[in-house]
Amino acid sequence: MRRVRVRRLAGAALIFTAVAHAHSTAAADEPDFSGVWQAYASVPQFGPGQAAALTEEGARRVEAFFAQFGDDYVEPGAYCVPPGMPATMTSMVSYPIEIIQTPNRLTMLAELEMQVRRIYLDGRTFPEDYPPSRMGYSIGRWEGETLVIETRLLGEYLMRSWPRTENTRIEERVYRASRAELGVERNGFPEESDSDDVLVFEMTVTDPALYEEPQRSTMYYQRIPEEEFLEYDCTAGLWEQALRGESY
Repeated sequence: MRRVRVRRLAGAALIFTAVAHAHSTAAADEPDFSGVWQAYASVPQFGPGQAAALTEEGARRVEAFFAQFGDDYVEPGAYCVPPGMPATMTSMVSYPIEIIQTPNRLTMLAELEMQVRRIYLDGRTFPEDYPPSRMGYSIGRWEGETLVIETRLLGEYLMRSWPRTENTRIEERVYRASRAELGVERNGFPEESDSDDVLVFEMTVTDPALYEEPQRSTMYYQRIPEEEFLEYDCTAGLWEQALRGESY
């Protein structure tokens, strides 16, 4: 009995070792996105006044949201409330992201209001009981050297630039390139970097109730030194002033 059990355990160990080896070999063939990256260009170029093409229903819902506040509406970011997706990845105001990559997960740390994204790479499906959130729930898969990320389960956020509902879907195709081969001119705020290493994010935002058509954009992130990533120190004093009804 003991020998049979030992043989079974040995067999299971061999199978586990083989599977682990196969997985690590596959992971070794995938591009490494680890590092600190900063957006330096976007197509189309993002800026003040830019607005997506909304459906009549979408425009009505957005304006109804703002009508609740009249002239008293205050930008959430002024009180340390992060925007979430997709604005987290389309920010052109010099805040970098740090990517930590493992075989089963890619984690993005955004310096802007210390937002965190987790992209699961272990083959899971979207959960049925996960609460909607600003960042949503992201699952990735590899298509050759391109990482395809799908994000769902987003919480409603009816801002004029990037409104979203619980039905919004975001797809990103991420791959490495070089500045020399891309030839994309800088149109953001960040300082020039000596690195030629670039991460390209091709993003498509879909929500038939909000947008007349899928909203497509491409962001270009350049590698920068790791020490450039800092803590986003958003003071609680602003929030305390707001609670007291004081201006800031």
